[in-house]
Order: sequence, then structure tokens, then C-alpha cells
Amino acid sequence: MPPKRPFSFNFNAKTVTAPLAAFTMATILFIYARTSIQAAKRNAQKHREADGGQINWHNENLRRHGRLEAPESQGTVGQILGVVKDSREAAEEKGGGETEAERKLRERTGKGRGA
Repeated sequence: MPPKRPFSFNFNAKTVTAPLAAFTMATILFIYARTSIQAAKRNAQKHREADGGQINWHNENLRRHGRLEAPESQGTVGQILGVVKDSREAAEEKGGGETEAERKLRERTGKGRGA
């Protein structure tokens, strides 16, 4: 019988799957926690702004019971898309929407706005 090596490691699917699953779950949990905290901060900020700089618990109670309108009814994805849309509109107002390199490329390919 050959002598065993002191630091031999059996490398197969079973020995790789468990650590990979643990790493994946930890990553998903980390991302979920971060996004949840950011969403809660953003929501609290919206409510503070709606109440004039400080949370008014009476108004908050009325909002939760449907007697006062919520500050903004967009979900997280809608807010992200709104931010992207706003930044894109600002860029179009600022520079016409395309850079010099984009304009040259468009002219070379023959797909200009007027063609």
C-alpha cells in the first residue's frame, strides 16, 4: 500500500459544491441587506421631505391608513429608472445628446439623423 501524503486533498464535485453554495448564499444575503437598507433610507428621506424636514408621526399615521397621500408611489425599480431618465435628459440638454466621436461614427456608417 502506498504511503499517504500528509496534505492530500480529494478534489471532486462534493468538496466544491458546499463551499460554492455557501459563498453564493452569503453574496445574495449581503446584496439583499444592502439594498434593503438603502431603500429604507430613501423611503425615510422622502417622508421627511414630505413633512417639511422632520418626520411628523401624525402625518405618517394618516398616510399608513390611507387618509393622506403617500409622497411618491414608485417602487425601487421605478425610482432607479427615473434617475437614469433624468440624467439622460440632462445630458441631452447639456450637449445635444451625442458626443463628437458618436457624430463622426454616425457619419462614417451613413446612419445619420437626416439620412
